[in-house]
Amino acid sequence: MDYTTEIENAKNELKAIGFDDVKLNQLMDIATEEILQMAIDDLGESADDATLEMVAQEVDKPVTTPGEATASMSLIFDKAYGPEAENKKNEMLLNYLKQTLEATKSAKDLYNRYQAG
Repeated sequence: MDYTTEIENAKNELKAIGFDDVKLNQLMDIATEEILQMAIDDLGESADDATLEMVAQEVDKPVTTPGEATASMSLIFDKAYGPEAENKKNEMLLNYLKQTLEATKSAKDLYNRYQAG
């Protein structure tokens, strides 16, 4: 699956139903936090104590640049999912965007039906 194209399509659909660039960027920030938490949870369930300690030490370092944040996130995904880390990250992001899209469509539909009486 071409996740890059699918993610862009989902973002375009969100724009088409009313998300402007600011709201879309905020959504992407929230999505990143959510999928990072899922990866941390998965890592906690599958990794040994030494790996968890190493990741904790790296993640506890102060983050001062976007590059450092990306490196920390990549480390967590690499340790949680191994060679499938990038695909898993993109899959999780795509699923989050699709869920948001469906929830937004449902809310708009409900609102429209309410307005119609």
